[in-house]
Amino acid sequence: METYFIGVQVTPLPDNPLITKFEAARVYFWIVDSSPENAMDRANSYLSSYLWKLESVDKGPIVTTAADFVTQEEGLKGFWRAKQKGFAAQFVGKPKLDQAENPS
Repeated sequence: METYFIGVQVTPLPDNPLITKFEAARVYFWIVDSSPENAMDRANSYLSSYLWKLESVDKGPIVTTAADFVTQEEGLKGFWRAKQKGFAAQFVGKPKLDQAENPS
């Protein structure tokens, strides 16, 4: 079993309760699995269950080690969480602009 890193860009599906708050997001995955295809399937399943549409894959799935994240605190946390639990995800949302602050 290897630890795979995947970085994707997503948008909320119409039924996603966060659609009013976020226009898009990046999601980073660390997934322990037997193949890159299985890791990608698990990432897609996670996104579907939380009502996000995969727009693009920025990186991965690639095999990683802790050394790959030694200078990235959040990346290292995600890597070790995946080693313990088999799966970790980090969501970085791009908020929608507040219409009150930006009248048309």
